[in-house]
Amino acid sequence: MTTSLIFIEEMKVETIIGVSDWERALPQILLIDLEMALPQITSATSGLIQDTIDYAIVAERIKSIAANHTFKLLEPLAHLIIETLEKEFKSPWMRLKISKPQILPQVKALGVIFEKGKRI
Repeated sequence: MTTSLIFIEEMKVETIIGVSDWERALPQILLIDLEMALPQITSATSGLIQDTIDYAIVAERIKSIAANHTFKLLEPLAHLIIETLEKEFKSPWMRLKISKPQILPQVKALGVIFEKGKRI
């Protein structure tokens, strides 16, 4: 059986996030990595956009969620993104990574990874 995925790598989004007041003073840049299984692989033979998940629409949806919500922790943001994408795009499996780059000294990035569904 063939599984077909789309992915977005190191998408930059801006949001207000953090526990500390200094973190919440200004918007921060987060990096988003996403893998989504296609609900069907018809696009491999049809070549039609309606038979796949449109990367641009997914990216815009993530950007909108980040811009229109504030959170203290990354976990609720990740949960909202993954639940929204699952509902809207019917992906049977997703893996979402959200990174806060250079937020701690001597650390390139830190963050969370959420995985949901069954990878076919």
